[in-house]
Amino acid sequence: MRDDESRSLWDHITGEAFDGPNAGKRLPFWGVELTTVEAELADHPNVILIQSESMPWYGRLMRFVFGNNLIGKKGTVLPPRFRKSMNSDIDDRLPEGENGLGVMDENNNAKFYPISTLQKGESITDEWQGRELIITRGRIDGTPRAKWADTGEKPMQLLSRWYGFSFTYPGCDIYS
Repeated sequence: MRDDESRSLWDHITGEAFDGPNAGKRLPFWGVELTTVEAELADHPNVILIQSESMPWYGRLMRFVFGNNLIGKKGTVLPPRFRKSMNSDIDDRLPEGENGLGVMDENNNAKFYPISTLQKGESITDEWQGRELIITRGRIDGTPRAKWADTGEKPMQLLSRWYGFSFTYPGCDIYS
């Protein structure tokens, strides 16, 4: 992503500028959780929900070409020429299409929690970076979420496929 003001290029996952006048600077972040309407209404019955009707042309094209799911029986189906745009091989410690929760700290340490290791509606506690991290997978939506046990604060987290997370955080830890 490029900002209009300085024309710096920013990594859309880490929030760090890697080119331009702001290179080396990092944008502030806050946690955004993915969920379903059903799960959100169960937790917050008075929430106001807004639905966007717009979808970029390339989103419509990809949905037309690949359907609603880019994971096939043989693994991840990546758009044509996508693999060639990656400047390194995909980390083979997990299947490339494995979904999971990636958690990052302020020092750029990262850990991936494969969704297959988390039971729907249950929590796990993991000792990471000298602290206890609680990962809970939603009982309705099945989406994993993380928070620190001592403060309840949410670390930077990203629901992602393994290939994308490991590409951004090479050599990251994996929960097992």
